[in-house]
Amino acid sequence: MKKFVQCEGSLTKTLDFQSRDGGLTPTPSLQFSVAHQKMIRDAHAQEYDPLIAEKLALASSLQNATVREISHAEAKEVILKYEWLGNMGCTDFSFGLFFGEHLAGVECFGRTAGTKVAGSVCGQRYSSTVRTLCRGACVWWAHPQSASFLIGRALHLMSAKGFHIFVAYSDSDAGEIGTVYQATNWLYCGEAKSGSSMFVWVKKPTKGYFKDGKARDERNIQHFVRSRRFKGSGIVPYTIKCTRREARAQMVRDGFLFYKTAPKKRYVTFAGDRELVKELRAALNWEVMPYPKRARAA
Repeated sequence: MKKFVQCEGSLTKTLDFQSRDGGLTPTPSLQFSVAHQKMIRDAHAQEYDPLIAEKLALASSLQNATVREISHAEAKEVILKYEWLGNMGCTDFSFGLFFGEHLAGVECFGRTAGTKVAGSVCGQRYSSTVRTLCRGACVWWAHPQSASFLIGRALHLMSAKGFHIFVAYSDSDAGEIGTVYQATNWLYCGEAKSGSSMFVWVKKPTKGYFKDGKARDERNIQHFVRSRRFKGSGIVPYTIKCTRREARAQMVRDGFLFYKTAPKKRYVTFAGDRELVKELRAALNWEVMPYPKRARAA
C-alpha cells in the first residue's frame, strides 16, 4: 500500500494506492460515508465571508435563483475550488446558478471522451446531439436542492442549442455514487469498461509542466511529446520530440506517479420535447441497471 498526499489550497486529500496487475490503483472508495466534494464544501464553510448573511438569506429559497450561461473564466472560479478533479476538463459550455448577483453553482458540458462513445449511446444517427456533463459543483452556502435545480435548467438550455443526449459519470475514487443524478431521474448504465490512466507530481510542488501536485489524465502527455510554434502569420506544424512511451518513462524518473482510477459509473438522460425524449429512450443502446447504493460503514 502506498499513500500520496495532495494539497489543494487549505485542503489536503490522501489517495491510497494498492498494487494491481503490476501497477497502482486507488483503493475502492465506496467506503467513504460522504463524497469528497461534500468535505470540500464543509472546509470552505469555515472561511470568513463578509457577505455570508446576504448570501444565506437569498439562498434560503429557490424562488430567488436564476440560471444562465456563463463564461469559462466564471465557471473556473467555482470548479477549481470545489470540484474533485480540480480542472475544467473538456468544457465547451458553462451554466451558473445565481442567488441575486452571487454565483452559487456551476455545471459544465463538453464532448464525450473517446471517438466512439457518442455513437454508442443511441447510435450514430444521434451522435452529434450527445454531450457530457463533465464538471459540476455548488458552493457550501447554496440551497440544499441547488444541484438538481441547476442541472435541470442547464439541460433545458443545452437542448435549445441542439443537444439532447447527456452522459455523466460519478467518480468512485471521490466517494461518489451519482446521488444527484439519481435524484433527477437519470438512467444508470453501469460502470465504464475501465478506469482512466492518470499521473501526478508526487514531490514538492514547483515550477514546470504539471508539477503543481494536481492529478491529470495521461493524455496530457502530448504536451511533452510534441510542440508547436508560430512563425509570421502562420502556424508551424507540430514537431515530434519523442514517443509517448519515452515521455512517460522520463516523467517517472523525474518524479511523476502514474496510476489507474477505478471505473466510473455512467448515467444518461435526455432533454427536449416529449416525443423526442421518447424516441431517444427507445434508441438507447446501453443497458439500464438499478441505482448503486453507498456501502454502509462497518
